Amino acid sequence: MSRNLVLARVGASSLHPGWFDAGAPRDWDLRLVPYQALPDQSGLELEVGPVVPGPKWAGIREALRTWEGWRDYDFIWMPDDDVAAPQASINRMFEVAAGVGLDLFAPALAEGSYFAHFDTIRNPRFFGRWTGFVEIMIPGFSRAALEQLLPTLDESETGWGWGLDSVWPKLLEYRNVGIIDGVPVTHTRPVGAMRDPELRERVHAESDQLLAKYECRQEHVTLGAFDESLTALELSPQELLVRLAEGWEALIEQDPRILAWLADFQLGRFGVPEYPTAGTPS
Repeated sequence: MSRNLVLARVGASSLHPGWFDAGAPRDWDLRLVPYQALPDQSGLELEVGPVVPGPKWAGIREALRTWEGWRDYDFIWMPDDDVAAPQASINRMFEVAAGVGLDLFAPALAEGSYFAHFDTIRNPRFFGRWTGFVEIMIPGFSRAALEQLLPTLDESETGWGWGLDSVWPKLLEYRNVGIIDGVPVTHTRPVGAMRDPELRERVHAESDQLLAKYECRQEHVTLGAFDESLTALELSPQELLVRLAEGWEALIEQDPRILAWLADFQLGRFGVPEYPTAGTPS
């Protein structure tokens, strides 16, 4: 059985106490990386690291540098602290990551979540998808992948990490990267907006520099899919596109631009199929 770790960057209002289901089996440990003083954590089975002020990825970087314990685990998940996740879903997420052999992964966001990218929302037509993008909100890593990608954290001087979620799949050659639709979690707070214009400019500039350096972009593409038995689905690019659109129908109804974005990314990866002519089966 794999050894799993949740390494969570948290504040005083963190939702992590809700990740536990007392008495139920749990196959992961929790270590907190607080950015401020926390309320009493007694009664919860977890470890609390030292307080490291600052943005998420500055704190995670410091924790990975100063605490070698993470190297004892096979998979490490790093969620934001405003994510609501049942213990059973976290268990299953790790089980799927190991079963499919994912190196970079995330649970999908449940319908009703606040989100920034449409393809991070659960697509009910699949149990899981191999993708070109996993958002920095809730990424998980195999230990080997985290060891490979760890130096990239030094390239985010702001500590916000924007752009890293485009760099990581590129460095992994877009292999074994996935979103698990069958175990969704809920992002409970609006996506943050920076009130400091100068900081916002620096963070955006840093992201642009990272994408330019690694010659990559946000790849909101689904490369393939698997079912609940973790078996790959045999789908043509056209069939895959249709199922994706069907699964996100509600999102597309709310914002029709999503259909155009979806088609752009999918066709950009797989190419435009030959147009059917009379007498040619479609």
